[in-house]
Amino acid sequence: MKKVLMSIPILTILANIVILLDIPILREIIVFLFLSFIPGFAVLGLFKLKEIGFLETVLFSVGLSIAFVMFIGLLVNELVLLLGFSQPLSTIPLIVAISAFTLVVFVVEYRRDLLETLRLKTSFEGKIKDVFPVSLLLIILPIISALGVLYLNVPVILLSYAIIAALCILSFVSRRLVPESLFPFLIFSISIALVFQVPLTSKYVVGYDANLEYYVFRLTQINGHWGFLNANTNPLIALTYNSMLSITLLPAIYSALMNAPSDLVFKILYPFIFSFTPIVLYRICEKQFGKSIGLLSALFFVFTYTAFYGAESLSLNRQIVGELFLVLSVFLLISKTIPVTKARLLLLFFGAALAISHYSLAYIYLAIVAVVFIISRVKPKFNGVLNVATVLLLFGLTFSWYIISSAPLVSLTSTLNRTFVDILTGVGSTSGTASMIFGLPHVFTVATWINLLITGIADLFLVVGVILIIFRPKITGISAQYSIMTIMAAIVLAITYAIPSISSILNFTRFYGITLLFLAPCFVLGGKGLLGAIGKVSRRLKLPLKRFAFGNKNMRVVFLLIAVILSAYFLSQTGFVNNVTNSAVHIYTIDFGRMKISNDPQVELNFYSVYIPRQDVFSAIWLLNHGRSSSTIYADYASSDHVLTSYGLIPGNSIKPIANSTIPAPDSFMYLSFLNVEDKIVSTYNGLFNSSEISANLEEGSLVYSNGAGEIWCTSTSG
Repeated sequence: MKKVLMSIPILTILANIVILLDIPILREIIVFLFLSFIPGFAVLGLFKLKEIGFLETVLFSVGLSIAFVMFIGLLVNELVLLLGFSQPLSTIPLIVAISAFTLVVFVVEYRRDLLETLRLKTSFEGKIKDVFPVSLLLIILPIISALGVLYLNVPVILLSYAIIAALCILSFVSRRLVPESLFPFLIFSISIALVFQVPLTSKYVVGYDANLEYYVFRLTQINGHWGFLNANTNPLIALTYNSMLSITLLPAIYSALMNAPSDLVFKILYPFIFSFTPIVLYRICEKQFGKSIGLLSALFFVFTYTAFYGAESLSLNRQIVGELFLVLSVFLLISKTIPVTKARLLLLFFGAALAISHYSLAYIYLAIVAVVFIISRVKPKFNGVLNVATVLLLFGLTFSWYIISSAPLVSLTSTLNRTFVDILTGVGSTSGTASMIFGLPHVFTVATWINLLITGIADLFLVVGVILIIFRPKITGISAQYSIMTIMAAIVLAITYAIPSISSILNFTRFYGITLLFLAPCFVLGGKGLLGAIGKVSRRLKLPLKRFAFGNKNMRVVFLLIAVILSAYFLSQTGFVNNVTNSAVHIYTIDFGRMKISNDPQVELNFYSVYIPRQDVFSAIWLLNHGRSSSTIYADYASSDHVLTSYGLIPGNSIKPIANSTIPAPDSFMYLSFLNVEDKIVSTYNGLFNSSEISANLEEGSLVYSNGAGEIWCTSTSG
């Protein structure tokens, strides 16, 4: 125990040494671990929580560390600027502030005899020899997955998927093979193996929103301080992103102290943070329903492509950070062991961190808090954590920040107005809506039928689970607080499914991923209920399936069947089924090679909307270094929201869309990407056209840069 406590000053001093000596690799690793765990572990000690064990200590330490880095970064940013220094986000001010605070907190805790007040009971209760074989496999699994992606070796990627599916099933075959004490480690290993696959496909930023997030981060890093953007050159969405410290201050601090490349920090930090969310979800469900349902619930969330390891979800870095604070807050709201006063303080800490991490999730979280609080006023025993002061502080902290930064409130107002008009007029964008996502494919193959069957079973389980929680909550064992949150999530999902105008606010896939944080156990509860119903019917008909009766003492077979279905669901989600049957392109990771050489224009567009070729990066950097800040840049839809933003650092208001009728203005540039030059495709908001249609427009200017697969044309100046 003493060694665990002493890790605070040891790692703090060690981090300072490697920063001072600038030791390559060692600096990156030690500083990353220090920032991700130690400040939060030190802060957690102030709460003297005897009620939590090893797992909660790790989870709270990570959450508190991420929040602490943002808060201390903001404090240093403002104070150093007031003192007249222009670079507060440099190494010296940051490491001095973080180290000083951490060591002061350690001294205070040591004097209070922290060794007796903070219990770090490990969850690995089995003997080393009993858990060693599977533990070794769990350590190797992320390495196998990473090597498969780095070398684009599809068989190795398929092998990693097969191992993950097998582990899911083996967890319910024998407790000797996979002890319950290893469940958190199992979830973490699988999460790491999956969540790093998309970022590893490229050395550059990967995804959709990640490009604009990288833009506001790089501006913060280059300026050496965080501040508000110019509203004349940047659109509202950029101003809103810039107000989120999870994608500005947080990566800037990690990058400065680690002395690591900007895009590397971006590609490692957020997947690492995201890997802890399923473990918190496991802990929530374990407290509610037991370890078996907890494991299956967490894995259902992890195995869902659109919620966890897909290209879209992994490009929403501000949402990734926000989701961790959201599930930690939910854990506190339903916890019956943490003292009320301490739970409230932690709730305020995580609520404030959520507010500066992701505005959309913050609004959702406040809605949950409001509903739970209102019910607790009617039913005094419903929830003892939320009182008037706590709720007012949560709302006050959130909206105080949004009033200061202004952009999130303006964005909210604009979105609500647009959605209201769309609903009244019956029009609106259908991009990313449920009808598109769950729509039937044009071509049916064997893989199509398999995927539809497996997805249909999973959706059926989910719906049945929601119905059970609404109408038969007692037989599920769910608490009143968590049932209300689950029902709220189900209502939100149903509304976004039914009304495209509302789902287009975030895209239905994002709504689905967020609500799945609450609905994941419904998959298991629904499967358990359906199999129980089948068992009851078979018992009456004297069929050999009576062992599946709901409430039967031997539920291991039921959980094993659910695990088998869940494994099949995972193989369907990953594209395993499509790949082995040589069917249509399914997802970005496993079909990376096939998407890259595809001749289907839509597949090519989808691919280059996620992946940035190095030629595009070189072109964007050339434009950054040689272009004129006052010039207009013409680019197609994919490039304007993509590489020109992240690596060209071009403000959104300076970019104009290319159309086949575009006549470039004087003293402007036309940016042609790999997709435009090599694949002859130009993307617009409404569709595609062939790049030959803009050839006449290029005659108005001259070619000023070319790298063989990317071009930049410049029109003559008006003077």
